[in-house]
Amino acid sequence: MAYLVFLGTVIDIVDAVLISIGAGVPIAIKYLVNTLNYVLATIGAYQFIRYVIAYVGDKYNKTTGAFINKVLLGIYAVIIIQNIFTGTVFYYLDNGQPKAGALFMMIVYAYPLYYILYGGVFILSHPESYAKKMKYALVGTFFFMIGLYALQMFVYRSLLVTYFAASLAILVMFLTLETPDYAKLQKTLEELSISKRELEASNIRATEGSRAKTRFLAQMSNDIRTPVNAIMGYSNLILADTNEEATREYTRRVKISAKRLLTFFENVLNYVSEETDENGPRRLPSMAELIERGDELEYLEDESSERSIGLSGAPEIRILVVDDTPLNLDLMVRMISPMGFTVDTATDGEKAILQVRKFRYDLIFMDHLMPVMDGVEALKILRNERLCDITPVIMLTANAITGEEEKYLNEGFAAYLTKPFTEDKVREVLKKYLPKKDAKARDDMDISAWENLQEKLPMLRVANAREYLLHDTALYKKILISYSEEDVSSDLSLAVRGGNYEEAIAIIMSEIHKAKLIGAESLVKMAEKLELLCRKKEFELLRERIGTFIAEKNALSESIITQLQVEKGE
Repeated sequence: MAYLVFLGTVIDIVDAVLISIGAGVPIAIKYLVNTLNYVLATIGAYQFIRYVIAYVGDKYNKTTGAFINKVLLGIYAVIIIQNIFTGTVFYYLDNGQPKAGALFMMIVYAYPLYYILYGGVFILSHPESYAKKMKYALVGTFFFMIGLYALQMFVYRSLLVTYFAASLAILVMFLTLETPDYAKLQKTLEELSISKRELEASNIRATEGSRAKTRFLAQMSNDIRTPVNAIMGYSNLILADTNEEATREYTRRVKISAKRLLTFFENVLNYVSEETDENGPRRLPSMAELIERGDELEYLEDESSERSIGLSGAPEIRILVVDDTPLNLDLMVRMISPMGFTVDTATDGEKAILQVRKFRYDLIFMDHLMPVMDGVEALKILRNERLCDITPVIMLTANAITGEEEKYLNEGFAAYLTKPFTEDKVREVLKKYLPKKDAKARDDMDISAWENLQEKLPMLRVANAREYLLHDTALYKKILISYSEEDVSSDLSLAVRGGNYEEAIAIIMSEIHKAKLIGAESLVKMAEKLELLCRKKEFELLRERIGTFIAEKNALSESIITQLQVEKGE
């Protein structure tokens, strides 16, 4: 509207200059400039309607009034064009002076006034949309413009007041309508910006606090459970090796105290890790209450009166124990060696990798928190280098926080053994995961179960998973369910959008390993291509293909859940 008024003002002045020159200017130029002058005035008035209606927010183009006004504008255009041939609006005398035709008043004054009046009526019919000062200013401007039009129509026709009035109208609208809203908008935007920054800072603090809390709990779990594990482990060895009643009794008391300490500590960990419920914070039971509630026999339930005998085929089996605590390594060696196994040790993940490169191990016990390289990172490298594709790796950790077992299984560990561990628990792991001489016979017995799974899950290569998981169909189904329920799409998309491509590569590598574990070969290939794109820094193509990968994974997850539910129902 402002552009129209500016252009119309310039044309109006040019038109007045051409009229004052008289016959010296060609008639065609005068016709063109004068016609453009009237047209701009009418279109400016029409734009006034669109402006006041847009301010209220109505869908103007879909109303009956909008249709009528457009039809009138079309009629206006026809009259203006035919005026060139008929002179019904205006024409020029021989001396170059303009002369009004029969339709002059309608085209030059009635049309603009109609549109201005229409806009004024609309403003009056929507008083709730305007503040009091706005209404006063708009009504005053409206009557001022009508007055100037009347002055030019009936008294001083040679005055150039049409666009002067329009300019004043625009100024009033800017000061009354635009400026207050703009100021409010700027203030709102500033408040939103401050709120956004505060929210982001709060989220960062919350995230950092959550991570610090998790690290603290994991470290506390490790620091307490490691010495307790040694106390209880050596107590079991003493109880198994001695028949002297006094020594056995003292050892029992040591073991009971260690177990009570562990129970109390587990309560502390749960108390710290869990959120408060609707009834307020939970009360932490004291050590005295735990002793009062407990039965001493439960603290001795895993006591063995004799040393465990060796397992069949043990002289052929080699085991690796990885832990940064010498006491834990010594304890595991003392537990496992008498069973007839060859036991090697390593004090961190890096040394463990070197050991596995030298020897083939039938089973690996891997601690989590270690210097140089932790157990999770060591397992990733071992799997990537295919150094222990079918070797079960048992997570041996003091991190007993709720939910950790599922994380370790998702990382590719075959099982989860928490400290303090007992000889019986270690023996159970060995019996379950170590290869046996009659492995072929066992394969023949469970082959039908795996074939049944392959038939129900044709989208997976079950044979791959069978080798990885040492023929354990129950564990395979558990991993399938965990994989199907896991959603990494938001983390992966967020990492890529935020430009954190190191984190994106880590997520993709994890997806490759998990897809290999369950036998999802198509997803392995797709994830490997994503990894390659990420390493080549072809980020645009990476963003495009992430959606395809996530859709494929979601479809696979839905199929797995559906098939397993059907099998469960059967």
